[in-house]
Amino acid sequence: MKSLNFEERENKLKKDIEKNDIDLFIIPPSVDFLYMFKGAFQISERLVCGIIQKDDDSILIAPSFEKKRMTKFTTFDDVVTWKEEEDPYAVLRDAISCNVKKIAMEPTTPFEIYSRLKKKYPEAEFIDGGFLIRKMRSIKDSAEIERMEISGENTVKGILKTIENLEEGLTELEILKRAQKEMTSLSGEPSWALVQIDENSAMPHGPPSNKKLQKNSVILIDAGTMCEYYFADITVTTVFGKASEEFLKVYDVVEQANDAALLKSKTGVPAEQVDFAAREVIDNAGYGKYFTHRLGHGLGLEVHENPYIVKGNKDPLLSGNVHTNEPGIYIPNKFGIRIEDDILVNKTSKRLVSFDRHIWS
Repeated sequence: MKSLNFEERENKLKKDIEKNDIDLFIIPPSVDFLYMFKGAFQISERLVCGIIQKDDDSILIAPSFEKKRMTKFTTFDDVVTWKEEEDPYAVLRDAISCNVKKIAMEPTTPFEIYSRLKKKYPEAEFIDGGFLIRKMRSIKDSAEIERMEISGENTVKGILKTIENLEEGLTELEILKRAQKEMTSLSGEPSWALVQIDENSAMPHGPPSNKKLQKNSVILIDAGTMCEYYFADITVTTVFGKASEEFLKVYDVVEQANDAALLKSKTGVPAEQVDFAAREVIDNAGYGKYFTHRLGHGLGLEVHENPYIVKGNKDPLLSGNVHTNEPGIYIPNKFGIRIEDDILVNKTSKRLVSFDRHIWS
């Protein structure tokens, strides 16, 4: 696989903070930390944070006993460390040489970190740095796309293998575990799944239960695995047996809506227009009240990230955006049908993975 270019990301963010007169960008363990510095760590009570400086090299602050782990699993060759008996925020301040007037914070930073930094820099202006880093993350380069194609392929193979081996009497929970196992056996990484049968599939995000699969049941599997932390998010709806005329009629409408959204999703098109394209198909077929959620969301290091494909989002799509395309019709007490793909935006957008979804007998 192509290498992820962390140096390029850091250089770009540094240019952006200079344009915005930001002196420091503070990034504790988070998805944004993973994106910028490679390391996948959980935040804890001990201060760990990457700091991008306008006028100096980036630094990493961490406990001294964590130095080896941090240098091994991040992009930092050196780490500014603090001992357990020391004030880590004083160590952080001593490590910064510039006159700090404006500090950008990673948007998921805990309030405790903000408040303790505020005491060290009482005169500084603190701002939310999300507007800089989230736009960067929303535009995927070829190395990121390669990982998302792999995660998508493994997700689809795992879902189809699960469907191939369905048995009457299996519960939603049992099928869910099988789907996770199939995907992880292919990807070698954690996987997630949502499984809903018959009337349960009419709840877009209903929890899995002990409801059992029966002959001719509708089954919806919404699932994903990862490739080096990059997610896929795919939904397949099918029938365990013979599909009813009503199922086929509704499925055809959802499929047309999915196709219409793909055609509309192009560089420069306002995000909400992609939602409208799918919704128009479903409205015209008389099922508008049964399409109860937005069309989709961005995808990458998180399952839900920018851009959001929803009414009110007038921001134009950008080349390199990846978003889900998941129109659905959910008829209470009967069934729900969702068809979800992962779309790469360009002048002519495409599905990251294409496959035959008509897998009922």
